[in-house]
Amino acid sequence: MGFFDHDSTAKRLGTDMLGEHLVTIRVARPRMTLLPRAIVEAVLLAEGSIGSTQLVARLLGLRNRFQLARMLKREGLPPLHRLAAWTTILSWVHAAEQDGTCLFRLAFRSHRHPSACYRLVKEVTGLCWSEVRARGAGWVERELMDEVLLSLAPSRRARRSPN
Repeated sequence: MGFFDHDSTAKRLGTDMLGEHLVTIRVARPRMTLLPRAIVEAVLLAEGSIGSTQLVARLLGLRNRFQLARMLKREGLPPLHRLAAWTTILSWVHAAEQDGTCLFRLAFRSHRHPSACYRLVKEVTGLCWSEVRARGAGWVERELMDEVLLSLAPSRRARRSPN
């Protein structure tokens, strides 16, 4: 299967959500160049982290993580860690909604310390887990799409109150 063969991947994973996001991104950002598009799609496919910024840069043939960060910024995309964090949180909220799994258990499934997961949710969303969970996957999806499609600066994003 090729890297961009998402239709079969989405069906195999049993989720249309991934396909919907990829289509939304492709329609909204048709001129996105190959490497940034590949990064966004890989993060969505992995439902979170695809490795350290340094590792991803090296695998893409870039000199260092700074070159990767500049490339993403030029494309109007958020930093790799932020994109991965929102995608991870979205996957957790989906899991919590589907089978009622608590974040504590999801943390262990993803080989993370639960307190680190709760902190990640708070740092990225500005809300605690219970508030994010109450807002639901739809809210997280919209925030993720805002990150990818609008790439608001952190200072502007902070002014956009999640309440």
